[in-house]
Amino acid sequence: MKTPKLQAMESPVRRAGRPRRALPALDSASILQTALTLLEEKGEAFSMRALAQSLGVDAMALYHYYAGKEELLLALMVQRFAALDPCQPPFTQRQGPQRRLLALCALYLELVSATPYFVRLMARGLVEQADVAERFTALFEQAIEGLGLDKKTRLRGRDALVDFLHGYALAGRPASETAWHASVSLILAGMAAGHTAV
Repeated sequence: MKTPKLQAMESPVRRAGRPRRALPALDSASILQTALTLLEEKGEAFSMRALAQSLGVDAMALYHYYAGKEELLLALMVQRFAALDPCQPPFTQRQGPQRRLLALCALYLELVSATPYFVRLMARGLVEQADVAERFTALFEQAIEGLGLDKKTRLRGRDALVDFLHGYALAGRPASETAWHASVSLILAGMAAGHTAV
């Protein structure tokens, strides 16, 4: 015969009330994935509280991973623009400068078109973009290598190119179109002409 203690262990009595809710698994990857979706959906209304609600966790749980909204946005930008890697350019040095520049622009346009909210943040100076700018500049320098352009011409050309690509993305034009190729070629021609005129 079983003792009352043994019976209780084999068939525990369910206590009254709601069952405990399993807490969702929380890690940096799930936070960033949910934040990116929410950011594009809510835009200016994006907040750490809204993100916590979407993840089904307490808002304070997010601060174990990110110090605040600015740090989270920086992490999202690093993730989004990781493909801008000067060690693995989207072109080969065997290609001519124009083809290299078009390949770089196609990659950048694809990245910014997928997340136009970041472009708006960058344009308004609301999020630090130093890493993205440095990566793009390094790839830009590789793309125009061999043209013998002076530093001032290169900087002006890079800035004109970035402004054009951001405007194109914010206008909602699809990155898959190729009409922008003519504009990039025009900027490149202007850089070469400006250099020879100096």
